[in-house]
Amino acid sequence: MTIESVNTDPNITRIYIVRHGQTDHNVKKILQGHIDTSMNTTGLIQAEKLGEFFKNLPIDYFLSSDLIRCKQTLNEILKNQDYDESSIRYTSNLREREMGPVQNMLLKDALEKYGPNFRNFGEKEEQLCSRVETEFNKLLDSDYKNVIFCTHGGVITRFCNYLHSDLGFELNNGLTPNDLRVPFNTSITVVDYGKSAKKGVIQSFGGTDHLGGKFEVKDQLLR
Repeated sequence: MTIESVNTDPNITRIYIVRHGQTDHNVKKILQGHIDTSMNTTGLIQAEKLGEFFKNLPIDYFLSSDLIRCKQTLNEILKNQDYDESSIRYTSNLREREMGPVQNMLLKDALEKYGPNFRNFGEKEEQLCSRVETEFNKLLDSDYKNVIFCTHGGVITRFCNYLHSDLGFELNNGLTPNDLRVPFNTSITVVDYGKSAKKGVIQSFGGTDHLGGKFEVKDQLLR
């Protein structure tokens, strides 16, 4: 089974974790956190391509951060899906990490004022993982075969590291822990969970083939 084909195994829950499209804050290197920013024109184009990727992959359930940049991204996926409103849910549990006093600051200003320690302000990583895990576990306990999980770069990075290092999810296809870094806008990460074996696998991380190439985030301090 490849990630380009829909999962048909009722014993497996496949979760497509996607990051929202680009915002002006991403471009300007402003720390977003819970700031409710919209996608820019580039982000919309990225999200349209993401929607095209999922056009032939029927999704059972759609879970998203309630911030507008994720809602806009999910909307482009929904344009190519057959769904009803009961299969969509938006939640603050999938928001980016709240960053305290550095939220909405330029990255360079945060570094100048606080140094690398700026990353320790605001919500603790264990708090982030706890709220995201609450939503993730609901999906694992469901009958859904294919799920969209639309969230933010910092969430994807930290939670996938948590899945691997703390919950024992395996890495597939040559992935290493060093690959679990902040992924590109509208990237696709695929996680499979076998219900009988109670075993999870991160099948792929941060894929951007739908954008026409391999793209990575250069500044890993940005959220």
